[in-house]
Amino acid sequence: MCEARAVLRRLQHVVRAGIPTVAALMAAVHEPVEDPSSAETAVPMPSHWFRSAALLDVRGLRVSAAVHADAPQLVNGISLSITCGEVVGLVGDAFSGALEVAQSIAGVLPRPATIRSGSILFNGVELVGLPPRSRDRLPGTKIVYLPRDPLGRLDPAATVGAQLAASLRSSFGLSKPAAYERSIGLLHQAGVERPEHTFTSYPRDVSATLAQRVQIAGALAGNPNLLVADDPTGTLNASDSSDILDLLRRLQVERNLTMIIVTRSARVAALICHRVAVLRTGAVVEYASVADLFGSPKHAYTRMLLYAADNEWPGSPAL
Repeated sequence: MCEARAVLRRLQHVVRAGIPTVAALMAAVHEPVEDPSSAETAVPMPSHWFRSAALLDVRGLRVSAAVHADAPQLVNGISLSITCGEVVGLVGDAFSGALEVAQSIAGVLPRPATIRSGSILFNGVELVGLPPRSRDRLPGTKIVYLPRDPLGRLDPAATVGAQLAASLRSSFGLSKPAAYERSIGLLHQAGVERPEHTFTSYPRDVSATLAQRVQIAGALAGNPNLLVADDPTGTLNASDSSDILDLLRRLQVERNLTMIIVTRSARVAALICHRVAVLRTGAVVEYASVADLFGSPKHAYTRMLLYAADNEWPGSPAL
């Protein structure tokens, strides 16, 4: 559906703007930026037709640690675009701004951090300044967020099933039996081998991997347009990480699901993403396809991350 909408918008604006302009702008948007300080001048602002054709288009996003004017800047005017069905990785360390970018897109940026300026256009809707309730009511703007610590998100006093079913009943007005059936189906889709048993389990009896599958099951409930995952393998070992990445890849293909994956691991990005944005100190230093990024990295920081990736997950296949 989003692919058809994008094609229609492109055709409409190609007629108005002319094919040479289209080609020039598409080339300019994906040009990697070497110097973070020149990011805003190195990449021209795309025209409105290109922005509406992308599922997600972020322009000049600035995020500060607090509302006051002299608060430290966490994100310094980054820009990127994502097409429907694409998996994009935001790779960087804890101070890179990658997480804050993802949280801004998902509408879960924790206070006192605040979006200082910029634009987040999602499926034709401007999200910056849009109240959460308005987000939920608009069609085609369903974004779900998977936090890094799935076990920490579960209430230890309630069973996994009770929490999942309560969310379904609240969001979709399901009866108790219908919520149970829907929960079992979602757990099955998320690769839970014994969904009925998991439904009656307490968080203390659930592994981190199973908790991640439960979180993914809940995320699937609303048929999201975009899934934003914060380091989905960060608390897992190599084997469990591979299982979760396999699950996300399968869901992406089956549902043509657009994803943003925040990770510190270049290896994780290589295994699941189509394109990768490398962030450092609040700026995108390189944005390219996985093949180009890993085949011919342009920035020194990217090369450092790739070198570090060779030492990850001992015994796993090389990049």
